[in-house]
Order: sequence, then structure tokens, then C-alpha cells
Amino acid sequence: MNIENKLAKMPKISIILTYHNLGKYINDCISSILNQTYNNFEIVIVNDFSDEENTKILNEIKNEKIKIINLKENLGQLGAFLVGLENSIGEFICSVDADDILLPNYLKTLLHVHLNNNAALVSCACGEINSKNEIISLNYVSNPLKIKKDKINYTEIEKKFNNSEDFKLEILSIKELPFAMWGWTPMTSGMFRRTSLNILKYYPDIKYWKIGADKVIFSFLHLIGGSINISAVCFLYRHHEKNSTQTSLTYGNKRYIDESYIKRLIDWNKKIRFDAIKMFVKNKKELIEEYNKINYLKMFKNIVFCFNFKLCAKALKTLAHKII
Repeated sequence: MNIENKLAKMPKISIILTYHNLGKYINDCISSILNQTYNNFEIVIVNDFSDEENTKILNEIKNEKIKIINLKENLGQLGAFLVGLENSIGEFICSVDADDILLPNYLKTLLHVHLNNNAALVSCACGEINSKNEIISLNYVSNPLKIKKDKINYTEIEKKFNNSEDFKLEILSIKELPFAMWGWTPMTSGMFRRTSLNILKYYPDIKYWKIGADKVIFSFLHLIGGSINISAVCFLYRHHEKNSTQTSLTYGNKRYIDESYIKRLIDWNKKIRFDAIKMFVKNKKELIEEYNKINYLKMFKNIVFCFNFKLCAKALKTLAHKII
């Protein structure tokens, strides 16, 4: 079938930017989106109650593809994302952090994988930049499980910036990556199917996730519709003083993380699992109607009983040493 004919057209993608006092970086992020090789997209920026100066910077941005929503209270990353979702129309959704930079084939690559596979979530690899836009890595040290990097031709590094090289993909199962474990790169890496995001309307404590919303979104989409990791580097993750991860790659092949963030990761893992159990018990009737009883029971079992004990042991070891 010719997908360019009048009866079948390529889907619209909604890019949701949750924005809170990131005026220093927002113009670079917007420019990288407008420079995409795939053009059928909209940008929904949710201003999550930024201060007056940062709101002014945001409201000076004018483009027909951009819609700006100014919130009257701070909902946090997850709450702001869901507001953006309600005000978007795309069949596929990306949640882009307003301080990151997309490479030109970001949308085209992620959509290509979605349309040729069946998954709720596709997550790409990433490089890293600092606050001055200087590249510090094209091989993120915490790239997803089992993804092996191809040998790099150092005379053709520019290929990393248009994904012209072949890439590998890994289809993740709930057995290999149990609910609430982490096996992807950060928030901007993901493209989601809108239908899969519907489950988030039942989540009981949205305001808790002021940061770390990708933990909730990725975990639930992986649970209900599976996920795929791809080795293509499609965006640049920015390190700066306001990062929630508080990490640096300047030390080499390990991530040195602030002790408070390690504790936060453990708290997140407990929080999301108990919230999910509460959600499935409280909304049992609605979830059975939406997913049927057999799937409901499978998902509930995966939330309660599936653990990756190897990763749990690693987390405890990490807490002890303050290093991963």
C-alpha cells in the first residue's frame, strides 16, 4: 500500500513540553523541534506556574505549531503532562524536557519503529550536553539494558546527528523488566501511543510526581502494552544545576549520584508499586471494562509479584556505596 496516497496519511505527533523556570534553555529546545525532518506535529507547552520572568520568555515564542497553556498553580511534571495530553490531538505523544535538544531525525526514527512494531512505548538512546551546549558524551553511560553500541567510525561522527547509521532494537518483556523497574533513558527518549496513556487517568496521586514523571509513565505503558529500546541516539540530555538526577559523566564510566537521589529512587519504587495496587483495587470495575478481566488479573499480578531481584540487590549495593 502506498502510505502517501489520499486515503492513508501519516499520523500527527503531539510534543508536550512541561516548562517550569527553564527560560535559559527553552529556545534551543524549540529550535531543535522545529528543525525535525518529520513535519506533521504540534507542540503543546504547559507552563507549570513559572515565575514572571520565565513566563515572559515563554510567551515571546510565536509559531503556528505551538500552543501555550499557562497553569495557575504548580501541578508538577506528571500533572502538567496530563494537562498537555488533554489539550493535544496527536495519535503519538512525546514528552520532551524543555532543557533537552532533539536531533533532526528524532520524530522520524521513533515513529518508524512504532509503525513497524507493536508497543506502547519506544525509547531511544541519547547523548549528553552541558549547560553551554557542549557535547560531553554520545554514549550515555546508563543506556538501556542489553543495548550494545555499534563500533563508531570516528571520521564520521556527524552520522550520529542524523541517525543515518543502522540501529538495533530490543523488545522488552515484563518478565525481563518487571513493573516499576527502570530500563530506558530519560523522559525525552520516549514516544507513546495515545491509547496506552489512558490508564494514567486512574493514577491516585498525580501531584506527588513533581519530578520523575517518566517513572510513572514508562512503567505503566510497559505494563499494559510493552516497550522497545533502540540504540539510535535521537536527542541530547542536558546536565545543569537544576537536573533532578544530580549526575555527572565527567568522571568516566560511572555515574556518581548524590546520596539523597539514591534514597529518592528507592522511595519512588515503593511509592509507585503501592499506588498501583491502590489504583487497581479502587478502579477494578473500570479497569476490567477497559482491559477485560483476564488482562486485569495479569497486570495486577505483575504489579504485586514481579520483581527483578538482581536489580534490587544492585540498588541496595548502590545505596551502600553511594555510586552506580
